[in-house]
Amino acid sequence: MNRTIHFLFAAATLLSFTHPLFAQQSGTIEYEVTAKTDPERMRGFQRSGDDAAEIPDVITFKQTFTFNNNVGKITTERPDFGGRRQQPGGDTTRNPRRPGMGPRGNNAQYVDLANKKYEQVFTTFGDDKKTYYTEEDYIFTANNKSSDKTKKIAGYTCKKATIQLKEDTYTVWYTTELPFSFSPVNGLLPDSNAVVLAAEGSKRAFTAKNVSLKAVTETDLTIPANAEKISQEQMREIRKQEMDKLRKRQP
Repeated sequence: MNRTIHFLFAAATLLSFTHPLFAQQSGTIEYEVTAKTDPERMRGFQRSGDDAAEIPDVITFKQTFTFNNNVGKITTERPDFGGRRQQPGGDTTRNPRRPGMGPRGNNAQYVDLANKKYEQVFTTFGDDKKTYYTEEDYIFTANNKSSDKTKKIAGYTCKKATIQLKEDTYTVWYTTELPFSFSPVNGLLPDSNAVVLAAEGSKRAFTAKNVSLKAVTETDLTIPANAEKISQEQMREIRKQEMDKLRKRQP
């Protein structure tokens, strides 16, 4: 009897390390992101006196998805361009459709892994700050062009798919070996159990450089308790109003 118990325990331990359903559900995915810029448009975000600074045609930066069980948060370390740099510790995160954009320090992007939703948080400027959030369901693309090709990315076997998202076509590499579903860009999920580890379009590309299953110390992986839920239309209007205020303050 004791031998049987020891055998079952050893088998369960082995499965916990080999089967995705038993894999540790906390850790990080670190993406390298490259994006083409519009130098003329980016000059509008420069501070006074930075007009002569060179703005590159392509920028590269790091994006990290931190997850713990059923929640997660996306943070983006902005690159140095035009005399402005987002520090690694800054609370600048991305809209799932526009990486690295938006006013500095007032955006946060969370992910509800259990219910498959992106949660965009926005805090207004000024002394009377208010925090809002809106939800967006995962968009699964069933009509993607699948392929039998596979390759390893960050240690995981990935399948290839080609997905049309709005006016752009993406080559997507995804794995089903992780115990949740996620994409750095909503609309690029070819499978309900997929984690996208690489995606390349004509203007931007994401490549996972490291996937680490480990205990995480971050505790702010859920939306703030004081955040007010609003519609996506209301969020767009509030963000537009805040951007207009910022432009008026600039000399």
